[in-house]
Amino acid sequence: MSTSLGQRIKALRMERELQQRQLAEKAELTPSMVSQIESGRLTPSLHTLGKIAAALGVAIASLFDAQAPGRIHVTRKKDYPVVSFDGASERWSVLGAGLFDGKIRAVVSTLGARSRGITTEKVVIKPGQMKLFYVLEGDVALHYNGDRHRLAAGDSALLDGGTPHGWENLGTRKARALWVILG
Repeated sequence: MSTSLGQRIKALRMERELQQRQLAEKAELTPSMVSQIESGRLTPSLHTLGKIAAALGVAIASLFDAQAPGRIHVTRKKDYPVVSFDGASERWSVLGAGLFDGKIRAVVSTLGARSRGITTEKVVIKPGQMKLFYVLEGDVALHYNGDRHRLAAGDSALLDGGTPHGWENLGTRKARALWVILG
């Protein structure tokens, strides 16, 4: 059984015997925002998740479901944790709830029409850590180390995640790409 991001945050808050208001103060958020995140009405940005995790004294990874050994973990599309970024149209649907733990992490990233994704400074990645970029839908440009590579649905690129990179949607409809981080 999957636990939503909001339910997990609420459970961690209650384990620590904190009221929503107290968590909000510690995380420098409004009580209303904490309430909306816990109820699933608001998707927190990665920055906000970091504040909540710090206020709870846990790693961001612990806000997502942990995989029990020897078990299969099925997550329905509607239940994927979604991460957003302040000031960007990019949204990540976290596959397998493994954004920060494990050897392989995967997200489906969605970009609005004619917009740019986040830059690599927003996501900590180690040099030599490889990333696979696979275009699910749309006409996109992958920016890598100063070069621009145009890709369409079905195209992919394998790149060193430690080198500056990002992507943009060149089309008039949303674009979706699968990012798999290896290592």
